[in-house]
Parts: sequence; C-alpha cells; structure tokens
Amino acid sequence: MFSFVSFVLIFALASRAFAFNVTVNNRNLTTTQILNIPDSVVKTACATKCTNASQLIQSCNDDTACLCRADTVSALLQCEQCMFNKLVEVNKPMDFRVGSQSVLSAYADACKATANITLAANQTALILPSTWDQSFIAVLPVGGAIVVVVTTTFLGMAAIFLLSNMYTAGE
Repeated sequence: MFSFVSFVLIFALASRAFAFNVTVNNRNLTTTQILNIPDSVVKTACATKCTNASQLIQSCNDDTACLCRADTVSALLQCEQCMFNKLVEVNKPMDFRVGSQSVLSAYADACKATANITLAANQTALILPSTWDQSFIAVLPVGGAIVVVVTTTFLGMAAIFLLSNMYTAGE
C-alpha cells in the first residue's frame, strides 16, 4: 500500500513539473490563468472571442498537443488581438495579460518546450490596429517657442554686443 501511495504522489508531482506553463516576466501562468484577466472595458469588449479561446484551452485539459493545435492558438491570438485593439483605443494601463505580445511569445515557447511544436511567427504576432496614430510626440507649444526665441535672441544679441565692445590688451 505504501509503495502505491508513493508512486501516485511521485507521478502527481512529476506531472506538475511537466505541465504546460507559460512564463511571462518571471510569472508562471497555468492554462486557466492565461486569459483570467480582471473585469475591464477590454474584457467586456472581447468577451465573445476570449470566451471561445478560454473554452478551447480548458477543453484541452493540459494536453500539450491540443494546446498547441492551430485552432487553439488561433483562438488565443484572436482574443489577444481584440484586447490589444481595445487597449490601444482606451489607452489606459491594464493587466499584463491584456493584449500582450509577451503572453503569445511565452505560449509559443511553452509549445516548443513541452510538445516540441514550433509555432509560426504569424500564429503568435499581434498587429497594430488601423486606429493606431503613432506614439505621442511631445511638441513645444507656441507660447513656449516664443519665449525660447525671444530669450535666445536677447542672449545672443547681448553676447555679440559684449564681444564687439571688448578692448584688446594693447590699446
């Protein structure tokens, strides 16, 4: 009896060691935690796509071959892409898993490490939404530019006046 219990315990611990875990920035996520994000505008907007992805991932029951199938990965990508588009739209900080390229890359790494399945780059790459208007570039406002130009002109003219009126030592 003791050896059977020991065998079961060792098997249970070994199966957890080889379980499908996604590591993002020193955080280990199980398959059920990948899309378990807090309630937000993004989660509400992408509920349909993310529910589909969550159901596919949960139905795999930690089977790495199933988790790395094209349809499962595609559903995860569609969910993350939807969240990313909404994240760009609302422009507010959210949970690290929301629209995260890091999560997709870590998922691909987990597929490679546990099932030796290499996912193509286009299966795990987020693309910028059409509403993307580049990063914000801080520009000096007109009032500030006027102050800078006037101050620089005054200092430059003062320097020229000072230098033009200096006497040489021999005169």
